[in-house]
Amino acid sequence: MLTPTLTHLPVNRAIRLRNVICPYCACDLTAKPVTKEHVLGRRFVPKGKLNGHWNLIVNACGPCNNRKADLENDISAITLHPEHGETHLDYDDAAKEEALRKAAKAISRRTKKPVKDSHENMKLHVPFGPNGKFSFNFTSPPQIDKDRAFELARLQLAGFFNWITYQQDEERGYWWTGGYHPLIMVRRADYGNKIIADFADAVLEWEPRILGHTAEGFYRVCVRRHPGAECWSWAMEWNGSTRLVGFLGDREVVKVVVDRLGPLQMHHHDLGNGDFMRYRTEVPLADKDDKLFALPTGATVPLTS
Repeated sequence: MLTPTLTHLPVNRAIRLRNVICPYCACDLTAKPVTKEHVLGRRFVPKGKLNGHWNLIVNACGPCNNRKADLENDISAITLHPEHGETHLDYDDAAKEEALRKAAKAISRRTKKPVKDSHENMKLHVPFGPNGKFSFNFTSPPQIDKDRAFELARLQLAGFFNWITYQQDEERGYWWTGGYHPLIMVRRADYGNKIIADFADAVLEWEPRILGHTAEGFYRVCVRRHPGAECWSWAMEWNGSTRLVGFLGDREVVKVVVDRLGPLQMHHHDLGNGDFMRYRTEVPLADKDDKLFALPTGATVPLTS
């Protein structure tokens, strides 16, 4: 087996494609107005964090550019919002101020309220004895609409995939064959859950196509190709608080991998009279155990521009 080698690109230079086909909807850009599109939105991470760091810039049609910007708006605000008082390890005062500003301005698509007012409450009633009950109130931080999150991830992946398949003479890139298969989205407190951990182990030795880290760590992306099939794994981390993973390509190959993951560990308590409670506690992840964005065994990244 060949040892995979990645090309190390300059960390302080944007990658610019002059594509004539929109990477998101495949429309012909020679026949309509073109917009310059940052695959990683400059305002998706804290203001200024992309200065002097790499990004991918493509040509895109106006409707796709606007649709992606709408997705980025509330998702950025929520992923920057502290969860139970925690923040990204690299938050400085400017990043904290940006998070507060966005939380006050952006509207959550789930609650239709400003993100800062979008904590979600749940009340749980548990039977106790023949006539009594316990009541518990749970409050969660603002939540991202899952469909919107996976759609934004799909658009970002389309941009990255167009880049790694870009043909200079044709001025265009291509898309993966097969389907788009999102798997799970988790917040930082649950980075170590069984599905994420098993996913990282399952795809670690696949051929790396993209391993990206930018915006002072506020954005990470990884795309790996299956060694013998038209199938790719992908992972993203947004603003140090949210991870999303999934697959692209052959659904049958994906099913074989997914069937070996997890399951999430649930706690079960019998409450008597046929009543029971099942719940799952979040699983943190120590840095030394984090393999999601790691190089496979034997892979190298030469320090060249």
